[in-house]
Amino acid sequence: MSAVLTSRTPSPSPAPAAPPAPRGLRRLAVAGARANWPGAVGTGLVIALASTLTTLTGALLESGLREPAGGGGLLVTLASSFAGTALVLVVIVVAATTTLALRRRRREFALLRAVGATRGQVRRLVSTELLLLSAVAAPLGAIPGLVLTRWLDPVLREAGVVGPGFASTLSPLPVVGAVLLVVPTALVASRLASRETVRAAPTAAIAESAAERTPVGAVRRVAAGLTALAGLAAAGTPLVVPGTAGGALAATSAFLLIGAAALAGPVLVEWTFTRAARAVPRRTGAPTRLALGNLRGFSRRLTTVVVPLALVLAVGTTQSTVDRAVQQAATEQLAAAIGTDLVASSGTGLSPADLESLSAAPGVTGVVPLADAPAQVRTDDDTELPDALVWESTTLRAVPPDVDHRVFDPDVSDGSLADLGDPDTVAVSADTAFEAGTGVGDTLHVRLGGTDVGLRVVAVYDRGLGVGSELVGPQTLAAHGVTPTVHLALVEADGGAEVAGTTSTAAYAAAAGSPDAGTQHLSTLLTLFLLLFVGLGSLNALVLLTAGRRDELRLLHRSGATARQLLLMTGVEAVVTGLAAWTIGTVAVLPAVVGVSAGLLGAGLPVVDLATYAVLSGAVVTLTVAATLLTATRTVRAATRVAR
Repeated sequence: MSAVLTSRTPSPSPAPAAPPAPRGLRRLAVAGARANWPGAVGTGLVIALASTLTTLTGALLESGLREPAGGGGLLVTLASSFAGTALVLVVIVVAATTTLALRRRRREFALLRAVGATRGQVRRLVSTELLLLSAVAAPLGAIPGLVLTRWLDPVLREAGVVGPGFASTLSPLPVVGAVLLVVPTALVASRLASRETVRAAPTAAIAESAAERTPVGAVRRVAAGLTALAGLAAAGTPLVVPGTAGGALAATSAFLLIGAAALAGPVLVEWTFTRAARAVPRRTGAPTRLALGNLRGFSRRLTTVVVPLALVLAVGTTQSTVDRAVQQAATEQLAAAIGTDLVASSGTGLSPADLESLSAAPGVTGVVPLADAPAQVRTDDDTELPDALVWESTTLRAVPPDVDHRVFDPDVSDGSLADLGDPDTVAVSADTAFEAGTGVGDTLHVRLGGTDVGLRVVAVYDRGLGVGSELVGPQTLAAHGVTPTVHLALVEADGGAEVAGTTSTAAYAAAAGSPDAGTQHLSTLLTLFLLLFVGLGSLNALVLLTAGRRDELRLLHRSGATARQLLLMTGVEAVVTGLAAWTIGTVAVLPAVVGVSAGLLGAGLPVVDLATYAVLSGAVVTLTVAATLLTATRTVRAATRVAR
């Protein structure tokens, strides 16, 4: 009896292992990185690329802020706009890569738990490994970012963003900023990736490491729904917010919708491929059925790869489509504002003699000159901020106050252009009125010839994309000693009259509404940087994912699958993965496209940059299949060779 009681008496639980010393923890972290060097190299590469992109953004912003007298206002605006997109992509891609690399090691972490490691020890081990990796990769990645910043100097000067003598500022501050952003992002992602293994009991963690758990919690489901609603709401902002500001807000719709897909990804993928597997005929070959089963059973793995791929398509298509919509709206607004059939224009300016010659030409009944003067507009009342943050470069267009609206009509919605005859007055576009929070009767602070002047707003108009952000009377510029340059003259002529030195209004509007070569080159380069970063991150994830399936492929080979069947299976998975990314990216783009087109161009067919969309669509699917099959070929060979 006592023997029985003794046998049932629970043995004392082992004392928790003492936390390893910092030096021992570093050794374990280094050993773990060496044993899993493909994942460490891939993660380090993505962290370095993220540091490059972040350093480039920070260096551009710092260079604009350091320009004297607010001369870097356009560069600050450009860097701020680029930074918003870049930072979102950095967080998403770094988090996805880190999560995927650590998820491949769930069995390793589970075994550590089974042999006595505590939750805290596993967490510290993962954090130490990521910290050591980031401490090397982030500073190294910052060096190309500084090089790219200096390389962009001539492109910025060509686009007119900065002055002819501009040279970017290189300092340690952007490097520090990149490290402070990228390293915490990787650490947070590592905590989330190891959370499930650490929370589970050791034996349960070992069992779960061989297969994924796909359920998504209620909080995550609600977050996905709210994010999707926010994305749809953002797509409709151009209907409320005028001009380019509304277009920029609508572009965020794609990010929000893809974020919603990432949150709900496992549920969506499992639901989709469960039904796809049921719809597949029974006569379908084993490789296809195995591929669909893998996609359904490892939905979290698929989501980690699909989201960055969808971002490539969504970011590129949305950016190019918004640019095209703004360009088309500017062309249409300029053509609608000019009521004459002919115009005369000159990049260097029309002289008084040129204007007299036009007025004296046969058939000409009137010439209305529109002159331009460079200026700066105050966008913030905070006097403690640098000039580059509170002053934005602009061009004031001088318009005769008594101009006939049939000759020049900016579509005034409030006030009257006739009041521009009063001194120190200005008419502003609806975009400027919204961004500056001004209206008729308010004061707009501008800087003319180095002098700060307060101009009273006398009118608000809607065709700002076409005619410019601010209109003033010639008297206002003359009162402050500013001589504008006449770049455009509206020529009234008898019907059908041909006037030397003029062009048709339609041709001028089409040319003026198109971005110049310098601006187009800059926009293309910045977008290319973003897409290259996301694309390389996606390819890295595909390589890590495929290379980490050696044990799975070995087991299938031992069960009777041939090498050809295994390659066919991974090929089907790659095609379906690419199509899933294409579908999510396309769905994410559609609301933004519709919203931007409706807000800027009114009712009608939405504007889409089909060329960019087609190229990116093909790239997403093609690169997915190519990266998967190239890696799978080596992995299958290794798995079948070991199996023999």
